[in-house]
Amino acid sequence: MISLKRALQALPLLSILGLAGCFGSAVSDLLISHVDLTPANPTIATGATQQFLLSVTYVDGTTDHISPSDSAWFSDTATVATINHMGVATGVGPGTATIKGSYHGNSNTMVLTVTAAAAVVSAAQGDSRVLQVTNLRTGQRLTFAANAMRDSITISPGGPGSGAVADSASEHEISVAPERGPAWLAVDSAAKYLFVVNHTSESISVFAIDWKSGALGAVPFSPFAVGAKPWSVAVDSDGSAISVGHFQSADISRLRVDRSTGSLKPFGEN
Repeated sequence: MISLKRALQALPLLSILGLAGCFGSAVSDLLISHVDLTPANPTIATGATQQFLLSVTYVDGTTDHISPSDSAWFSDTATVATINHMGVATGVGPGTATIKGSYHGNSNTMVLTVTAAAAVVSAAQGDSRVLQVTNLRTGQRLTFAANAMRDSITISPGGPGSGAVADSASEHEISVAPERGPAWLAVDSAAKYLFVVNHTSESISVFAIDWKSGALGAVPFSPFAVGAKPWSVAVDSDGSAISVGHFQSADISRLRVDRSTGSLKPFGEN
């Protein structure tokens, strides 16, 4: 007896899409071959965060990145790491935790290693568009928000739970122009640099964080081209490199970070 999934695989793609349109997600789910998590088995320090992404491969060989909010996330050891509904894991204590990501009944796992927190001087919370970053050395907090409609980043002092109140006079914006469509934010564990994925311009803008003034300054040679349809960015726990996910692709681009300037370079380039 031929299974429904095998029968669907034998159908032309247009026929499959037609069935999916008629019967909805039940048929669409059968078109999923497997799901993958990125990055692969990362290591972070206690107090640092790691953004996980889930990509889906369909029976016709095409792939797609799933928004973290549309996926389900689970950590098997909450004393080592927790993970929120946006796929952002936070290191709680040294050890390993298995992170599970699921989409429409399809799942995969990854091992997250958490080390001691000696080098961590910042903590970030929020989602890909709004980050509240706390400087653990000074207790200061800055909130960064991507505004795709205005092609800018809004910087606000304080944030939820910080004890500081932001007002219109202290809140300010910095433009990413000539780049367009800032939509995904990440910060390194040293709280030195803010990385901004510009979806429309297919680039990454990098800003140095000035904790004294609460301002951002573009690093040398920013923005940086990162390939077609960049979707997300995650910073290595030691701040030495970034991983860039691409929309509708399982590819991950890796770039080195110059720790002294914040500039980006592809691996293998001097």
